[in-house]
Amino acid sequence: MKKIEVAKTIGLIISIIIILCLITYIFISKISYKIDNDYLKLGLDIKNYEIKYYTVFEDDIFEKYKVYKISNRSMEELRRQLENSKLWSKNKYYEYIMNEFYDIKETGETIPIDRQDVYYYKNGYAIFDMKNAKLYYLKSNPYKHHKDYSEILEIKTNNYTEREIYDVRGGPQNDGRDYYVYKFTKGKEIVKTLEKSQKWNRNRLDDDKLDDFEYNEEVLSIKNGFYHYELVCRTRDENKKKNVTKENATGYEIGVYDVDKNTLYYYWESI
Repeated sequence: MKKIEVAKTIGLIISIIIILCLITYIFISKISYKIDNDYLKLGLDIKNYEIKYYTVFEDDIFEKYKVYKISNRSMEELRRQLENSKLWSKNKYYEYIMNEFYDIKETGETIPIDRQDVYYYKNGYAIFDMKNAKLYYLKSNPYKHHKDYSEILEIKTNNYTEREIYDVRGGPQNDGRDYYVYKFTKGKEIVKTLEKSQKWNRNRLDDDKLDDFEYNEEVLSIKNGFYHYELVCRTRDENKKKNVTKENATGYEIGVYDVDKNTLYYYWESI
């Protein structure tokens, strides 16, 4: 009897282990399936069998970066999809975003992506490289420190049609740099606001200030614009914040509005 009870106990333990292994396998498979199909979020009709392989370079709760190799047989159909899609265009990201995309050789060397024939995703960050049949997908949260700045700039920045953000912050005071570009469809109301503003005027800023827009050389050639420059002070002292001097300033902000292109450029830095 004891042998039978022992055998039953062992059998029960083995059954439990098998069930747990199956549950674990199913759970992992579901996660892998979701990872495998992230490309479906990008508005393209890509079949599972058209993915030759994919590589996960970074994958955690906050950020994912993957590169998919697509079957060359699918390229012409995918080009038609990209050309007809409202979510993809040939308008490239600014350079600070482009630096987030890369490939890695077998030697481990990081290399920039080939930019000869690429399309860019508008509702996030993804690049389709037609020449090399590769899809680069970056899912991250680049706006974690993003501020609206409408009160400071006196422009309703939430009414933009396109937006690019470069944001590097850190430390106990959250110092660093914000670099934003907003594009608007209609700019007449913005112009009316800026014409009445005491913070903005038509006087072009010196090149040494405009040079901070290193990713947007077009700022230097704006012929019809409004400009804003102000020192900032990162402090809890409200009096210092309101009465910033060169001595207590920790940084500055620059605003440029291109009337002809309905585009707002904004740069903020504090150290």
